[in-house]
Amino acid sequence: MEHYKYGLFSKILYRYANIIATPILLIHLLSSIMIMLETWYFIFFALINSLIIIVLNKYYYKTYQNFPFEIFADNEKIICRNFFLSKKSYEIKHVDISKISGGFFSGWPTRPVYIHDKKNNVTIGFYSHVGNFQKLVTKILQNVPQHLYNEIVDNLKKNRSEVKK
Repeated sequence: MEHYKYGLFSKILYRYANIIATPILLIHLLSSIMIMLETWYFIFFALINSLIIIVLNKYYYKTYQNFPFEIFADNEKIICRNFFLSKKSYEIKHVDISKISGGFFSGWPTRPVYIHDKKNNVTIGFYSHVGNFQKLVTKILQNVPQHLYNEIVDNLKKNRSEVKK
């Protein structure tokens, strides 16, 4: 069983950056609201700041729920654990994977890859910053059901031909 995990910088960024960014943005929001009482157009800054806080926290909430920071994989299953502030652990068998999306599978190499296990109704994600990302994706693709593999290859060919146009 091979072990995949994020580096120190990536782990700090994906786990703790929100804890630092949100209070700073809240202070800025409060100052915008205070100045808005004197100058009306600061309402736009307050609205933009509120939107940034909502989007940032939504993103991090999704990361905390779906992204393990330790992944173990072999030819039969993937074990995902070390979720943020949680002791949960998922075991996903390769034959139970019903969908792989996101990341370079959808034409966006910097976005996360999502794996959905229909049998257990579990979706996990991981970023390309996880150690040996290519090796992990290769191991998963080698062991998924053939129909899913063919579907993924067809989508990759389609995305590639669209990029060339």
